[in-house]
Amino acid sequence: MASHEAYEGLTEHTARRAMLAACGSAGLPSRPDTELLRLGENALFALPEAGVVVRVARSTGMADKVAKELAVARWLAEYDVPCVHPTDVPQPIEADGRLVTFWTYVPDSSPLASITTLATLLRDLHALPDPAFPLPTLDPFPVMRRRLAAALGIRREDVRFLAEACATAEHDFRALVASSPRHPVHGDAHRGNVLMDGDRPMLIDYEAAAMGPRAWDLVPTAIAVDRFGLPPADYADFVRAYGADVTQWHGYPVLRATRELGMTTWLMQSAQSGPAAEEFAVRMESLREGDRERRWHTL
Repeated sequence: MASHEAYEGLTEHTARRAMLAACGSAGLPSRPDTELLRLGENALFALPEAGVVVRVARSTGMADKVAKELAVARWLAEYDVPCVHPTDVPQPIEADGRLVTFWTYVPDSSPLASITTLATLLRDLHALPDPAFPLPTLDPFPVMRRRLAAALGIRREDVRFLAEACATAEHDFRALVASSPRHPVHGDAHRGNVLMDGDRPMLIDYEAAAMGPRAWDLVPTAIAVDRFGLPPADYADFVRAYGADVTQWHGYPVLRATRELGMTTWLMQSAQSGPAAEEFAVRMESLREGDRERRWHTL
């Protein structure tokens, strides 16, 4: 069957269609009004009555990435790093041109994880030995190029600027990674990827896991001081808990530029109108002007 991805992006409607089909194949209960937890690079649906979260990837072309996520979760569990486990359902399941996986459901009714909690989880992750299975070298640029190639409803000059900025950043990024020690990294380490099970924090979302500079996992929190209003005192707590300040590393400017392009191209996917379009305009203006202190906003 031809993939719907060629014609339809990952929207709530298309993700829900794949979720329902996959649950039917797996014998799991689901309803058309099943709760959508998150819609980003993947869509997550909650089946609390079955104790399952259903994760819908964008397409069947992400098979290697999906297999990596499952392997990383099992590796973290082996070393008792708190994480969400895949369920015993045979997986992944191909449904409606997408790959679907199933994870243990953890109700998240707690506040956002603290800065020091994230730092401690990253410190523990970075202390692990390399896994027995291969991880790819850290490379965020293919995802950015895919987003730019699929951009709809975005001004042509904005897409062109981002493409040129990515080309420049990619050259510097690859040179830095090639000259730096490589270790397992989470790849998308921010507090939104820490799930609180009561008082117990759990590191989630292993899609971007790779081998690269450990500094990559520290950059999002450092950026948050300038871009998202994180108090400098909170960042100091993060540094103390982790044991290093990434802003003092010579490679920080390169990693920051790359991360900011990634955040902007991610937002671009939903920036056709409304608050996302307004925030995208703010980010584009700051990038064009080289303004590293312009405040951005989470959506």
